Formats: sequence, C-alpha cells, structure tokens
Amino acid sequence: MIFSFTYISNAGGNFYKISGRIRGLTGEHKVHVNIYSSARDFKSGFASKSLIIYPDKIREGRGEYYFFMSEGEYLINAFEDINDDGKLNCGGFFNAPAEPYGFYRKFRPFLNSVSFEKLKFNLNKEIKNANITLIKI
Repeated sequence: MIFSFTYISNAGGNFYKISGRIRGLTGEHKVHVNIYSSARDFKSGFASKSLIIYPDKIREGRGEYYFFMSEGEYLINAFEDINDDGKLNCGGFFNAPAEPYGFYRKFRPFLNSVSFEKLKFNLNKEIKNANITLIKI
C-alpha cells in the first residue's frame, strides 16, 4: 500500500479568507476567477488558485467567490468565458480583452496597462467585500 500526504506549510503564518461578488455577468457562461501571488506568475498566467462559477450559480448578474490564502500580496482577476475555451481572449484595438473581465482593485483600461504592481493588495486580515465589476469592451 502506498500512502500520499500533502502538507502545506506557511512557516507559522496566518491564513485569511477573501471573498466578494462579481458583477456584470450575463449568466450564460462560466466565469473564471484567478488569484496570483507574484508579477511573474500573473504575467505567465500561473494562478496560485483558480475557481469557476457556473451559470446555474449566477443570480441577477452576480456570482460569489472566496479563497483561503496565506498572508501576502495578491492580485485577483475574473473573466466571463464567452467562447468556453478556459482563457481570456484578446484582440482588436490595442489587443484589448475580447471577453468581459475585471480585477479586485479599481482599474481603468483606457490607456492603462495591467500590471501586478498596480493591482496588487496586501492580504493580512479577512476581506469580505473584494468585489469585481466586469469591464465589457
């Protein structure tokens, strides 16, 4: 018999819940929510954790999400996967996202580039209203 154990250690650090609502959803497509822990991971698309909100869980254009994460700096993004390929598709003017997307932190897409440094936040306590409003271009 082979036993496998997974041990997650944060060297005595604290874990916190971050939760919120995603607004502006059609309710017709899956919504992907990703949390990133570094600029390198965000740029490469390697999320620390991800989840999918299915259309049957979307009510009145809103879906809810939460993560339990260790203390640290993070960025959260979400997008409505209109073509159901599991990734945020870009194209058109300035290679802008072609699907509705958003971040937990205010972001104005006009002449602004997305970066971990601009959109990161410090998780050092529970955050209950990490709301995201999707941008439709």
